[in-house]
Amino acid sequence: MATWGADANNTRLITQHGGALLHLAILLTGNRHDAEDIVQDAVISVASSWSRTRPRAVFAYLKRAVTNRAIDYLRARKEIPSDSILETAVEEFGFLRHEEDRQFFAIVNILPLRQRATMILRYYADMDDRTIADVLGCSVETVRSQAHRAIAKLRDHEDAIGWRS
Repeated sequence: MATWGADANNTRLITQHGGALLHLAILLTGNRHDAEDIVQDAVISVASSWSRTRPRAVFAYLKRAVTNRAIDYLRARKEIPSDSILETAVEEFGFLRHEEDRQFFAIVNILPLRQRATMILRYYADMDDRTIADVLGCSVETVRSQAHRAIAKLRDHEDAIGWRS
């Protein structure tokens, strides 16, 4: 079991990046409550190794841990119809910092899970294809094909989402 060493570096890391981690988890899961649990779980599980990791690498490692936990969580919830999750998710996004965040979520929300995760990791988390492949547990080619399919699907739904290319 990991213990929380609340030293200044750990506290500073969470203070600096906690919001970004929560935001990433919200974009992936669709709601704040599950996202908070996922971030907390990721921070606790990673905390024991922080002293052995460079400060910049810790944030990257935490992003990966949050993404993996969010994807695992969504896979476990497959039996819930996605329409009910999406309706709830849109209503809970009033706290987002920027209107663009809400627009981005509304747009990627029409995508299947893997395509949505690929787009969020690529355009929000600013990960390269190799890192995305590691996080999603697939090949770089799969990441590229998921991104290609996602963009094609978004283009097919331009009118419905109010997006013009």
